[in-house]
Amino acid sequence: MPALIAHHLFGEEAARLLPEDMLACEEETVAFLLGNQGSDPLYLRFRALPQINAHVHQLALRMHGTHALDALLSSRESVLHLHEGDRRTARAFVLGLLGHYLLDSRTHPFVYAQENALCDMGVGLRDAHHEVHALIEGDIDSWLLWSMRGRTTAEIPSESYLASTAHIERIAGTLLSQVAFEVYGLSIDARQYGASVRDYRTAYRLLEPAGSPTQRALASLERLVRPHSMACALAHMPSASDTCAAANLEHHVWHDPSTNEPSTASFADLFQDALAEWPDLCGAFVRGDLKALQDLVGSRNYDGVPTEGDRAV
Repeated sequence: MPALIAHHLFGEEAARLLPEDMLACEEETVAFLLGNQGSDPLYLRFRALPQINAHVHQLALRMHGTHALDALLSSRESVLHLHEGDRRTARAFVLGLLGHYLLDSRTHPFVYAQENALCDMGVGLRDAHHEVHALIEGDIDSWLLWSMRGRTTAEIPSESYLASTAHIERIAGTLLSQVAFEVYGLSIDARQYGASVRDYRTAYRLLEPAGSPTQRALASLERLVRPHSMACALAHMPSASDTCAAANLEHHVWHDPSTNEPSTASFADLFQDALAEWPDLCGAFVRGDLKALQDLVGSRNYDGVPTEGDRAV
């Protein structure tokens, strides 16, 4: 989830590749960029009753794990059933969801390969997969912001990448509520998405800057009940360096955890490769070309893992 910066930057680059009339106003652009955060805000829902939080988290897990193309197609279809005045903003948000899927599915094998290697080193990290995953993505976030925009996370608060409006949140919540029910059989109140976005912002307001008294206090409380701190792992460390071990800029060999296929690609390579795929994927999605989408997406989930029997029909 620290990858919110990478997803925002990918969204900015992907927006430049869209036809000029696709994002015709500021609200549509904001909706597209928020959509590029995918269902990640749902993971950070924490200011509701425990059973509601758990239900929202379950939707995030399901969306990342199975029926990725079905969920995207469901959201696309749902746009057509909205009030005409909401459809352009809704379409922009759904295209953002597609961008989130593209970057996630193309880069997650790279992140998981590093995560597994670090956790298997026998240095007390075998039970810290989630935290190590967050640290890797956070390092990449900070490096990517510096390498692409010449800015650091100390200059731009992470919560600023979650810009939204009540109108966008209402539309997005309606779409995701329909996806939850139609694809995953879950009943999720449409208001939970907007609440999740606000919780996501609040979390980063509390956790950053890294090393702040508030973050240290939260991490200390967390370590009373668990050995590793997600509060520390989620916070971005400012970086003004052109080097980043987590990005594999030296092109060391790594292996896709699900296929064992070797690669020397860096994160920058994978980011640019995903951008190169974007026009074809977006075009097929807008046209509703199911065969082209199946060829481009296949049965890969958001982790880039092939899931048997998980192809849209």
